[in-house]
Amino acid sequence: QPPNQAIGYHHSTRPLQLLTLIFNMESMDKAMERAQKKPRYSAGYLAPMSGPFVRQPFRPRQVKVLEDEEWLLTTGNGGFAMGTTAGTATRQYHTLLNAASTPPVGRIATISNFHETILAPEEEVPLDRYGDTSPGYVQPRLSKFEKTSNSVSWTLDLVGFRLQKTLRLGFRRNVAAVTYTVHSFGDLMTLQLRPQVLLRDFHSRMEDLDEARFKTTSKGDRSFLVEAEGYGVSMTCDSGKYVSAPKTFPKVDYRLSREREETLTFGEPLWSPGYFEVPCDRGTTSFTIAWALSPEEPDLLLPSNTERQQHLQQTYQALRNHLKDDIAARLLRPLADAADDFIVTRRVGKVDLITVIAGYPWFADWGRDSMISLPGLLLSTGRLEEAKRCLAAFGHYVKDGLIPNCFHDDGTVQYNTVDASLWYVEAVRAYAEASGTVLKPDDVLVRACVEIINGYRRGTKFGIKMDEIDGLVMAGDPSTQLTWMDALRNGIAFTPRYGKCVEINALWVNALYSVSMMLSRGDGERSSELLALAEKATENFNQLFIRPDGLGLYDRLEPHSATDETNTWVPVSEIRPNQLFAVSLKYGPLQSEARMGVVKVCRDQLLTPVGIRTLAPSDPGYRGRFKGDMMERDASYHNGTVWPWLLGAYAEAVLKSSNYNQEAREEVEWVLERLLREFPAGGCLGQIAEVYDGDMPRRAEGCPAQAWSVAEAMRLAVLVGKEEHVRK
Repeated sequence: QPPNQAIGYHHSTRPLQLLTLIFNMESMDKAMERAQKKPRYSAGYLAPMSGPFVRQPFRPRQVKVLEDEEWLLTTGNGGFAMGTTAGTATRQYHTLLNAASTPPVGRIATISNFHETILAPEEEVPLDRYGDTSPGYVQPRLSKFEKTSNSVSWTLDLVGFRLQKTLRLGFRRNVAAVTYTVHSFGDLMTLQLRPQVLLRDFHSRMEDLDEARFKTTSKGDRSFLVEAEGYGVSMTCDSGKYVSAPKTFPKVDYRLSREREETLTFGEPLWSPGYFEVPCDRGTTSFTIAWALSPEEPDLLLPSNTERQQHLQQTYQALRNHLKDDIAARLLRPLADAADDFIVTRRVGKVDLITVIAGYPWFADWGRDSMISLPGLLLSTGRLEEAKRCLAAFGHYVKDGLIPNCFHDDGTVQYNTVDASLWYVEAVRAYAEASGTVLKPDDVLVRACVEIINGYRRGTKFGIKMDEIDGLVMAGDPSTQLTWMDALRNGIAFTPRYGKCVEINALWVNALYSVSMMLSRGDGERSSELLALAEKATENFNQLFIRPDGLGLYDRLEPHSATDETNTWVPVSEIRPNQLFAVSLKYGPLQSEARMGVVKVCRDQLLTPVGIRTLAPSDPGYRGRFKGDMMERDASYHNGTVWPWLLGAYAEAVLKSSNYNQEAREEVEWVLERLLREFPAGGCLGQIAEVYDGDMPRRAEGCPAQAWSVAEAMRLAVLVGKEEHVRK
C-alpha cells in the first residue's frame, strides 16, 4: 500500500535514503548531506540506479539468482545479445549476438557461446558449464560478473590462473567481439576455444541437428566462414591458430525458458566447426575473437571502438540540457541508457523511420508501443529531434485514419489497432508541449492528426467509427483484439474488448481537444467544430461510463446484439485499469469527484508495488499467476497479470485527482521508488520487465526488458522530480 495507507510507514525515512542503500550508490551520510542541499530534482526516486552492475563473490545460496538473472546488450539496429549472470543459456534467445539481417528485425542467432578449455601439460580443464546438466549448476570458478552500458564480462579464478572474458557489440552493425585476458602465474598452457554456431532464426530451435546444413570455409590460419540456410557468419582471432575439427554437443536444455510449454523438453544440440588455440605463457596474455553476420566482416578493433560510448554521451548531454540539473541527469543516466536500447531505425521505402522495439528478446517494433513509449524514451530524455522524426515518419504512413500497428519483413504494413492512432495524437501534443513548438494547421504532424480524426469520424477499418448519436468511438467485434489488451491465439480473443472501450474514448476526447487547439492557430472554423464535438463526447462519456456504485468507470459498453437497431449499449462492470486514462490524459473527460473515484478503486483493487493489475482479484475471471503453456499465459495476460507501464497513468491520476498536493506527491514517490527497485535487482539487469504475477510472490515475467515499462518509469521520474507542478 502507498504511504497514506501503510501500517508502520515512517515519513522520516525518505525514498532518497532508502534507494541509496538499496542501490549502493553512496554512503548514507553522503546521501543525507546531498539531500540537505535540495537540488531542483531532490526526491529520493532519483537515486535509483547505479552502474556498472557487479555480482561478486558467488556463494552456493546465490545459484538460483545467478541463473534467473539476465543481462542485455543491444546494437541499436534491432540486434542484441542476451544471457544470464551465471554464463548459462537458459532461453533459446540467449546468444552472444542475435543479428538483425533486415534491421530492426529478421534476427539471426549467430554464436551461442564458446566452449573454453585449458590445455595444461598433464590435464584438460573445461571452464564452462557444458556437460553438467544438474539443476542449479553454476560456474564453480566464476568469481565476478560485471555489466556496463556496452559490455558484459566474467572473471574466472583458478589456482595460478585468472581469466577475464568481455563481450562487446558493434553499434548499428551486425558485429561482435569477445576479448580474453589471461593472467598466468605458472607454466605455459594453451587456451582452447570452440565457437558454438547456430545460424538460425532467433525464434526457432534445431531439434535434431544435421551437420550437413553447415558449410565451413577456412580463411587463413585464424579465420573461417560458416554458411547455413542462406546466412553466413565470419569469425577471426588475432592470436594463436584455428583448427578445423567439427563437433556436435548434446542437446542443451533451456530450462528457464518460461515461454515454453512446461511439460515439454525444450532445448537444442549445438555445433562447432573447430576451435582456436592460443598459447598463454606466464604473465598476461590478451587476445580478441571477432565475428559478423555476412556480408559484414569481423572487426578485431571493436573493443577499442567508441561509437556506442559517444552516442550514449550525446544522449546524456541531451538529458542534462533538458533537465537543467546535473545531479538529476547523473542519477537518471542508467535509466536513460536503458531507454536507448529500444530506440532503433527502420528504413521503409526511402524513409528512415525511428521506431521502438517493444521488448527483448522476442518483440519487434510496433506503432502502439512506439507512441506510448515516445514521451518517456525521447521527450523526457531531451531527444526532441528524434521524437519529431519518429512522429513525422509514422504520420507519413497514416492510412484511412490509422497509423501502422506493425511493419512486416516483406515491406507490408498492418493497421489492426484502434488505439495506436489516438496515442499518436497524444504523442504529437506531448512533443509540442515538451519542445515549445507552436503547431499550426499546415504542419505535417497536424495534417496527420486531422486525417486520424476524420478517419474515425467517417469510419474506417475493423469497425472503427464515431457514433453520430453520442460522439463516442466504437470498434471491433467479439473476434477482434484492437486495444492494447490484445491476446489472441488459435482464433480465441482472451480479452474481447469491443464496442465502446473506456480508454479509447478517453483518448478520443483528448484527441479532439488536442487537435482543436492545433487548428485554432489558422483554422478557427474547424477548431470550433472539433471543440463542440469534444464537449459532446465528454458529456456523454460522463453519462455512460461513470458507475453508480462508486467503483470508478465501466470498462466498456458492448452492443446489445449484432442486429440491435435501437443503439442500446450494455455496460461491462469489470474493474480494469483502462479507466485510469480518463484521469491521466491532458484533456481527460472527468471532473474532480469522478477522478477521485477512479483512483480509489484502482488503488484499492489493482495497485501493487511493481505495477497495476489488469483485472481485480474479486472478478471471477481473475488469474493471479502468469504461467503454463502459451494458451494459459495468453489467458492470464490481461486478466490479472500486473503491468508496470500502467503506473505512469496511475501516478498522473493520483496527482491530478488531488490537485498535486503533498500527500499525492508522497504517494507517487512511493510508487516510483518501489518500481525502480526492479531496475538493478529484477529479472534483467538495468531493465524493467513486461509483466509480473498478480499474486504474491510476484515473479518478473514476459519480456525481461520492456520498452514502455522503462519509458513510463523515466517519464514518471522526470514528472514528479520537478520542484513545482503546474496545476492544469
